[in-house]
Amino acid sequence: MAAKGWGKSKVTKEALIPYVAAGIIPEFKRERWRVPAANEVEPLPRPGEFVLFLSFLDRGLALPTSDFFRQLLSFYNIKVSDLGPHSVQQIAQFVALCECYLACPPYFPLWVSIFLGRATRASKSDRSLVPNGGITFQVKSGENFIDMALPKKAQSHWRKFWFYALEYTPPGGVPLVTPEPSVPRRLNVRSLPKDQEEVVKGMRQAIQALKDSGLTAANMYNCWLGRRLVPLRCRAHLMWEYKGQNDCTRSSATEWDEAEYRKALAKVTTAAFTSFDDGLQPFSEDKPAPQRWQTVADHLPPLAGKEPPEMTEGEDDEVDEGDRTESDSEAFAASWAQSWGGLLPQSARGESQEDDEGEESTSSGRERAREEGRRPAVQATRTILEGATEPGPSRTLWRPGPESAQASKKKVLTRPVPAAGAARRRREEGRLEESRRGEEGAADPADLTSAREEVVAES
Repeated sequence: MAAKGWGKSKVTKEALIPYVAAGIIPEFKRERWRVPAANEVEPLPRPGEFVLFLSFLDRGLALPTSDFFRQLLSFYNIKVSDLGPHSVQQIAQFVALCECYLACPPYFPLWVSIFLGRATRASKSDRSLVPNGGITFQVKSGENFIDMALPKKAQSHWRKFWFYALEYTPPGGVPLVTPEPSVPRRLNVRSLPKDQEEVVKGMRQAIQALKDSGLTAANMYNCWLGRRLVPLRCRAHLMWEYKGQNDCTRSSATEWDEAEYRKALAKVTTAAFTSFDDGLQPFSEDKPAPQRWQTVADHLPPLAGKEPPEMTEGEDDEVDEGDRTESDSEAFAASWAQSWGGLLPQSARGESQEDDEGEESTSSGRERAREEGRRPAVQATRTILEGATEPGPSRTLWRPGPESAQASKKKVLTRPVPAAGAARRRREEGRLEESRRGEEGAADPADLTSAREEVVAES
């Protein structure tokens, strides 16, 4: 993906007034935000300011931001402007799931077990992040997570709608604004301390039970957007303690007009709204939450220097979008899909669209494939094409047939498997050399791959 510049902002004071009225941002007279000058073509923030995109305000972010959000950015060593709309939405939905349906503070170990980050670089020669939306968070391959019904594309020109916000660091808190440039780290945490693993295991079982009981994407949005609770905002109490229309954590006491709510919902999801009363209802004061995880320890992202050793293993490994040639990926996906013919849904044939921040909306395709009892084709495709290495019971590499195996010898994927250290690189190179030498024999093509290798052949 080519680097995207900034350009003049299209945000005006008038465009921000509805967000002031909804309680998402403070009144202008409090000097907590400002619109860029007409001659600014790239951000020139004043001390303490950061760049904020208008579309983030529709997706669960508000001022002042929560401890979880600020420490998450600190853990990954990134800034607010490094995110895109869908990534902000993923974080907000995760917080809502934890607080509304698991009755726990947003549990960071659960987050890293489900989500990974992908870095988009300016170019192959310039390894800096693209200046806006360079980090994408998405569900790991093979994860059977709740489908959030994200739209195929984020707001068409979201990068053009930016403004400045000012946030003061609370006493003892992590600053949201730092002068250092973003240097992403630990984008794909692969292991956790044993005690956290046990908690995560129980939470995963609870999530599956919620899915089995009919929890839908519409329920997930209703629990925060419908009740005017902002997941990534600093709040006096958590969502499972919601007290009704006069709750002090609501951004506004005004109830939604149904037509306006449908419009707000359509901005951020393809989920269909029927009624606030339909489906699984979130915990609240009227529906008391179980106490199992209400006081779970170490739920916030760890601060620098205090990370468990397990979370820092392989921290130099990045899931990077910039190293794969798109034409190679498409050619391999096409030959793979052809071998399965009409059995696969469109998204499983490598035809999923890439949105404005580089995210592929394939989760709905995975859900359809699972529901129909079909092979998890999207997961297998992404495992091969993206070099995913996270473990999972359903991670199975495709075993090519003779025709596709012959075709694969004509193409080389340029996306390497991440390597953590010289020794590991030497092992990978040795395996690849053995694969090349073995092409002259009668070996089964499936034997030339492993669960941590991509299909590699001579060009």
